[in-house]
Amino acid sequence: MAEDFRWDGAHLELPLLDAVAADLGKSVKPGTAKFNFMMHAFIIRYFLGDDWFEKHVHLDAHPNSFLRPNFSGDRDVDPRYSVLILRLAELFINLQFALGFSKCLEHMSLEQIESGLAEMHVGQLFKERGIPFKYVEEADRTTVDIIFEAPDHTQALCEIKCKYEKTNFSKGTLQSAFREASRQIGRGNSGIVVVKVPSSWMNISQSRASEPPNIKIPQEIIDVTKDQIRQYSRIKKVVFVVSHYAYDPEWGLSATHTTMEFNNPKNAAPWDVELLNAYPPGDWYSIVALGKRWAKQA
Repeated sequence: MAEDFRWDGAHLELPLLDAVAADLGKSVKPGTAKFNFMMHAFIIRYFLGDDWFEKHVHLDAHPNSFLRPNFSGDRDVDPRYSVLILRLAELFINLQFALGFSKCLEHMSLEQIESGLAEMHVGQLFKERGIPFKYVEEADRTTVDIIFEAPDHTQALCEIKCKYEKTNFSKGTLQSAFREASRQIGRGNSGIVVVKVPSSWMNISQSRASEPPNIKIPQEIIDVTKDQIRQYSRIKKVVFVVSHYAYDPEWGLSATHTTMEFNNPKNAAPWDVELLNAYPPGDWYSIVALGKRWAKQA
């Protein structure tokens, strides 16, 4: 295909991170929560700067910051905060080479934090599954968020809609999102819509803390999605992305990330396959695995 999805350079190589971990290990025991947090903080500060970190991530961050920790009452842990910081560091390490990645950093620096995180989470979906992609840059003649390689190796578009965690569900909210996404994909083009939705929109049950929760999409959302996708032939698929965090004193922190893919019934090849499983697996550095690596090197 004409589009080139080459890496565009490096920002923070693993040898540098190894050196930082080795130096930090002289004063802080590797593998501890403090050591891991300081490494995650270093990565985040590297990409977004000290001022951004102090404003949005620090204990004294602005009360309205999406990333501010919540240690209210007698709580000595904030599982959501711990996971978000770990995930943010992991996203930076893995997506820093993607073409157009600077747009994600720009959105984060413009305080569009939830939207910026959603863009990077979708980048993770593509990269983990080996789907060639790039974030849309100024020179690209489209208003969507991502350009990617479809299963038949042609160019396709991806529009990301992020519903903030405090947003209440309504039928109109989804309808307007699909209508706007169809307009952005444009006549004569093929694309998908990825919708990041709050876990509060889902039906979540968990029989015991040691097991992953069962996350089901409500029938009302299914009905709206199926109705809308039939109306827009240029929208080939809709993918919902959900993140759920929980903490149990005995079992500790759990984080569940799931996707739900809806196929347009009008689809023909190559869109009649499940997109997220249509490619050879990609690669992804786990920040947890890196933490174990740094602990062994100490």
